[in-house]
Amino acid sequence: TVVNGYESITGQINTEFVKFNKEPENSVNLFADFNGRYEANIVSTSKLNGKWGQSILLHGNATVGEMDDNNDTFLDRPKGNQINAAYLLDYNDLENYGFGSHFGIQYLVDKRIAGQVGFDDKLPQISQNKYGVNIDINRFQVWNKTGYIFKGKPYQSIGLMNQFTYHKQNSFFGLRNYFGEQKTYYSNLIFESIFGNTNHKYKTGASFLYDDYNEDYLAQNFQRTETVPGLFFEYTLTGLKYTLVAGSRVDFHNLAGTQFTPRINFKYDFSPKTILRLSAGKGFRTANIFAENQQFFASNRSVEISQNGGKIYGLKPEIAWNYGASLQQDFKLFGKKASWITDFFRTDFQNQVLVDLENPQKIVFYNLDGKSFANSLQTQLDFSVAKNLDFRVAYKYYDVQADFADGRKEIPFMAKNRGFFNAAYSTKKEGKDAFWTFDTTVQYVGKQRIPNTASNPTNLQLPEFSDAYMTWNAQIAHNFNKNIRAYFGGENLTGTRQKNPIVDAQNPFGNYFDGGMVYAPIMPANFYVGFDVNF
Repeated sequence: TVVNGYESITGQINTEFVKFNKEPENSVNLFADFNGRYEANIVSTSKLNGKWGQSILLHGNATVGEMDDNNDTFLDRPKGNQINAAYLLDYNDLENYGFGSHFGIQYLVDKRIAGQVGFDDKLPQISQNKYGVNIDINRFQVWNKTGYIFKGKPYQSIGLMNQFTYHKQNSFFGLRNYFGEQKTYYSNLIFESIFGNTNHKYKTGASFLYDDYNEDYLAQNFQRTETVPGLFFEYTLTGLKYTLVAGSRVDFHNLAGTQFTPRINFKYDFSPKTILRLSAGKGFRTANIFAENQQFFASNRSVEISQNGGKIYGLKPEIAWNYGASLQQDFKLFGKKASWITDFFRTDFQNQVLVDLENPQKIVFYNLDGKSFANSLQTQLDFSVAKNLDFRVAYKYYDVQADFADGRKEIPFMAKNRGFFNAAYSTKKEGKDAFWTFDTTVQYVGKQRIPNTASNPTNLQLPEFSDAYMTWNAQIAHNFNKNIRAYFGGENLTGTRQKNPIVDAQNPFGNYFDGGMVYAPIMPANFYVGFDVNF
């Protein structure tokens, strides 16, 4: 909805951290795979007093194994480690005074090392002949959400959210350095009430975004500060069989100008088992061309920006309209409940920042001159064939094309056809805490267009399209009681791999080296074990 911002080109994700509910929750998860990756997760929620609760969230992982299964001298996956910690504090006095507040602080440090086997990240890149990649990320975030429900008016409330984020990345890819630093402050004030009765609700408010960017790529520095005050209004109409949510916002972007963003969502229940959803609206965003395309830094492509007078890297922002429909039908199959959902969405870009890889010696960024669109059709069937045996079958068609400088093309590395099958079985019985679960998933990924490599030497040219492939994952878990669970599983059990994911891997400092042409799994079959304890 427009309440949460203007970047709704393909949807929005709302992340909620685990909070104290009615009883303390404490859990530990341990995970290890057979190729040298280890994880630990700790969650603890507790009550401090009648109105205060806290949450402690900890995550750590380490990848220590060196793996080069295809013998191209490059690691199949990066080594490194991450520590991610968050502390949440909740105040809840909604019953007496209608007041609640939520505080949070989070810190993350993540270090990854990739490149050739034997690369030493402790030595400068220029003092060794191995190709290396080093990515070092630090991120700090603090936020508060405070809300008040008016006494005697449970339909009327006011809420304020404030968040500050600091993100820094130091990295190099071979002889190429990239440094990125971002400071973000975001604030959103929301007032919610009704017109007459609760069938006519509205939300209105104001937001403010401050984004400060400082980036170095090779010898070039790119700095910008975005300030975006905004206003919004949203109306919700609720009937017996329908819900209509219509809203719009206007944002005053200091670099991209004033932006108007309307959105409308409609839901209609033909019957309790037949539901139609419709949506349409506009989205707007500024593209961070370096941070969003780092997978192409591990190559010897030169970087070009075809500026056109915009104020973000010399480029104009991305603006898109999207429209969608979703039909859900519930019915009986094999005497048991089943559900069928079909979605169709279309996105039309009014403006877009294109990433042109059609010259294998270059990566060129420029604004769209022509048309760019995406059609997405997905259909999904969920059903049970026996007690505790559930199936899911899905198919997705994805048609994404744009007018590049040399004509209309499919966006590379986008499979037009995807298939999905999942089967899940449980031996759980009423009144029994111990049981087994079995889960398996098969995915089909159709062919993908590969950027043009015709100007490379013959032995370094890639086909126009990749081969389609399938992957198979499976897991077995056993719950010993309410609090203890162990599991064992495997990923990519078909052993599907892209044979030569790196172009000219034997000459990493040569003109044709390119580690960005990856379209399929690189790792062979991988097995893992895990253990959960709740107390």
